[in-house]
Amino acid sequence: MKHMKLLGTIPQYAQGEGLCDNITTTTQARYCFVLSFLTDFVVPLVQPFILWKTLQDEETATGA
Repeated sequence: MKHMKLLGTIPQYAQGEGLCDNITTTTQARYCFVLSFLTDFVVPLVQPFILWKTLQDEETATGA
């Protein structure tokens, strides 16, 4: 017995529009600014510390 229904043969792609593609309000502009600030500035600064802490935790867990 087959309980699955075929929905289509071609997979659907995700929509290409994001938050910052079509800015219409000041609130959306603020969110876009915060998002770009976090992804372009804060994340590259914090990422080495997270990697260092992760490697340090793995060494203590293995007893090295």
